[in-house]
Amino acid sequence: MSLYEKGSELIQKGRDFIKDSRDMAIRKSEKLLKIERIKSDIKELKNEKDEKLKDLARKVYELYTQNNLTHPELLGLCQDVKTIQWQIDEKWTEVNNLKVKKD
Repeated sequence: MSLYEKGSELIQKGRDFIKDSRDMAIRKSEKLLKIERIKSDIKELKNEKDEKLKDLARKVYELYTQNNLTHPELLGLCQDVKTIQWQIDEKWTEVNNLKVKKD
């Protein structure tokens, strides 16, 4: 094999290596992009689920305030929420009393 042929073969191997490396980099970046898109979808779905759970909780509490809730566990949870709301109201009353109180 001549020096020219050896040089040509070496150059071709270099080109092949560069092409393979580029193709591998493209595949990896496409894979990473796909993973990030799926993660974004998951985050969006989790947010949607959280909103639906909040809506459900509000609806359950609304049924409780209308005396249309009979499930014992849910009644207990709603009573806990009501108790916490009373505590919040008491704290706000205390804040408002302190604001109007003269020094």
